[in-house]
Amino acid sequence: MEHKVWVRVARCQLLVNCLFILLLAVACGIMTVITGLGPQFTILTGATPSGSVARDLHHTMVLYGSGVCALLLLCVLLSTLSVLRESQHLMAVAFIGFGFLFCTLMAGLTWTHMCESQVEASFLDVYDHLYEQVLRRSPGEVRGHLLLAHDIFQCCGKTGGHQKISTTHILCQNAADQQDCMSVISGVLHIHWHWVRTFLFLSIGLTVYGMVLSSFLFFSLPRGNLWDRRGEYSLNNAKVCPSDATPDTPLIQLLPYRTAQ
Repeated sequence: MEHKVWVRVARCQLLVNCLFILLLAVACGIMTVITGLGPQFTILTGATPSGSVARDLHHTMVLYGSGVCALLLLCVLLSTLSVLRESQHLMAVAFIGFGFLFCTLMAGLTWTHMCESQVEASFLDVYDHLYEQVLRRSPGEVRGHLLLAHDIFQCCGKTGGHQKISTTHILCQNAADQQDCMSVISGVLHIHWHWVRTFLFLSIGLTVYGMVLSSFLFFSLPRGNLWDRRGEYSLNNAKVCPSDATPDTPLIQLLPYRTAQ
């Protein structure tokens, strides 16, 4: 009886864990959309050629985020179905899904620590390239990209230790915005990386918890504990089960007596 209570608690916890994973999948999807379609990223990647490092890294981040969202939703679906249908095979598949998701999240977390500086440097190089092209009086399309970047990041050229673009080459949308664009872009990327790491850590925690619960429920089935239903049959006019009967009493012995017509 005590084991049944633990099984029931584990089932409820796994369903609650699936709910949190579902919410986290929605949040990761929103972050992926911001990464792929956010103006802070599209304005810089759009000004680079198709084979540039910044564009390749941007596509990699979007594909990785989409893959993580899909794996989170798949684990939620498998875990929920395995609990509702009380299927040992589905629970095993859900455990494997959690394990694969854990490996994917750990790979992404390692990549963020190793390539953060590379991503930041590539995006800063894009802005610096636009800056230098405008100084050389490049065509108006490049100048338009730089103006749009200033408008999005609310900055104006390079200040501080960098040479500042004069107003004869570039007109800022707001004269009050005199922040260094290099520092602003770096700050935006740091905030973005902070949220990415937060979602990765939360996903890893929920994934490990889901692996523990699914493994416990998987190994509870072969021991003859069919979670909640076994030994709880109730039939009208059934004979009284003797006191020494076990929960494994066959159903045929619980059928009511046949009365003479």
